[in-house]
Amino acid sequence: MKHIVKTEEEWHALRAQYITASNAAVLVGADPYSSPKSLREPSDFHGNAYTKVGQMLEPIVVNVVNVVLNLGFVLYETLGGHKEFYTNGFLGATPDAHANRKMLLECKTTRPQTYLKYSVVPPSKYLIQLLVQLMCTELTEGYLAIMSTNLTQQSAELVWPISVFKVWTNNRITSIIKEQAQKFKDNPEKFRVDSKIKQEIKLRLPLIYERII
Repeated sequence: MKHIVKTEEEWHALRAQYITASNAAVLVGADPYSSPKSLREPSDFHGNAYTKVGQMLEPIVVNVVNVVLNLGFVLYETLGGHKEFYTNGFLGATPDAHANRKMLLECKTTRPQTYLKYSVVPPSKYLIQLLVQLMCTELTEGYLAIMSTNLTQQSAELVWPISVFKVWTNNRITSIIKEQAQKFKDNPEKFRVDSKIKQEIKLRLPLIYERII
């Protein structure tokens, strides 16, 4: 289901009703920095310096991806400039960009040292985030772009510090996410991620993406 969001306040209120794509990795134990407790307790976090810079750089990441891949991505919003929030059951997502509404693009920026690590193996949390976006928009493929915030050029030849991964949906992983979301909603206080779930997700995630550049 698609929701047109006209204000930041409306967007945050809507997000609070769902397990968002950015938090969904917690459901399968794929976010090393968060636990199910973060899903149970209401949060008044509306961003910090890192997230605000990331939001400001999203159009740049979209433009860079279009330059290097020529796929025609545009920011995911209405003609009036409003955000679009998609839901699937208990899950919700705000995609960054799309190409003819057939493919998604998730934009990430990070510090140079972290970029070196993420450019080889993208974080599981990012992959789960894009998978949930695909689930909510009922699409089957997307791209994850990770760009360094250091855009310094060493020569007259333009070299973009960006890595792009193509990502496909996976029926088993999406089924697990839906099942885990249902379990959380049924009993949030007792929700735990079974070690077998964590292991299966860990084994399956490397099979759903490939690095394009």
